[in-house]
Order: sequence, then C-alpha cells, then structure tokens
Amino acid sequence: MNAPRFLAALMLLVPLAAFAAERPLKFDKGRTFIDVDVKATVDSFTGRLEAYDAKVNVDDAGKIKNAAFAFRFADLKTGKAERDAKMLEWLGGGDPVGRFEMGTLALTPDGQGQVSGRLTFHGVGERIEFPVNVTQADGVYTITGETTIDYRHWQLKVIRIALMLKVDPEVRIRFKLVGTPVEEPRK
Repeated sequence: MNAPRFLAALMLLVPLAAFAAERPLKFDKGRTFIDVDVKATVDSFTGRLEAYDAKVNVDDAGKIKNAAFAFRFADLKTGKAERDAKMLEWLGGGDPVGRFEMGTLALTPDGQGQVSGRLTFHGVGERIEFPVNVTQADGVYTITGETTIDYRHWQLKVIRIALMLKVDPEVRIRFKLVGTPVEEPRK
C-alpha cells in the first residue's frame, strides 16, 4: 500500500477508535431521581419521573462526551392520578414525550460546570442552559443539577382554575443521576 492510501486508511480508522473508546453509563435507579417542582395558588406539588431513557457516554479519560435523555409524560407521577391525567390532557392528550439532548458541557477540575442543550416537548424545541456538578469516585459518576423553565416557551398555556387558582408557569427541575461505565455488548 502506498503512503497516501495508508494515511487515508489510517484517518478513516481514527474516528472509529475514538468512538469505540466511549462507554455508556448504567444508572442505579435506586439512587437516581428526576423531580419537577410545581407551584400553584393552593396545591404546590412535586412530580417524580418514574421511567426514562438516559444515555450518557464517557471516554477513556472519564469525560462525558455526549448525553441524551428521553421520557414519557405519563411516567411523571405527582401522587394524584386525576392531576396526572389532567397534565396529559393539557399537553394535548395521547402519549406526549420529552427529550433533552446535550450540546456542550463545560466543567472545572472540581466538577462544577454548565451544560447546554435542547429540550423538546409539546412539539417545540428550546435551548436551555443550567449548572451541573459531576463527580467521580471509585468509578461511580454522580451528576446533579437543577434548572427552572417557563413552560410557556414550549407554547403551553398557563393553567387557571376558577379564575382564581393558577399554576405558576415556572417549574423547577432537579435531578441526580448515579451511574457506572459499562462495556456495550458487541453487535
């Protein structure tokens, strides 16, 4: 093989080697949570996301390379089945889903940082940015953060009941993800 062909072949293999070095985190559901705090005139509450699909990959140096998070709103439980059903109706009915895809993650050496990405639900995608903390001890990653979003940015109307009661359009999302890197099964 001549030198130019060898270099071209080598350049094609470099991205494959970099991709192969990434490992997904497997999350410990018992130590992981995603909560949504909602303020209302009378009945403030917290919803807990009971099921989701989180994909976070780390490289051999231990750095998070990419992340995506998908969920069904039917899996967001507030403790009251009637309220959960009304939330789904407010979102347009059916089986509404949401998705967050990480764009950038900037961390200081102590794990404090900022993440930005795109949050999509109700058919609308919006860029969000929020602080995070990423720690690693004994091979276990702990990723924590919180942000407040205004659901009107996703073209949802403020919920009002009997003209006097209202659900605040700003909701706080808090999370803690605890996981360890695993080797992906070969296909």
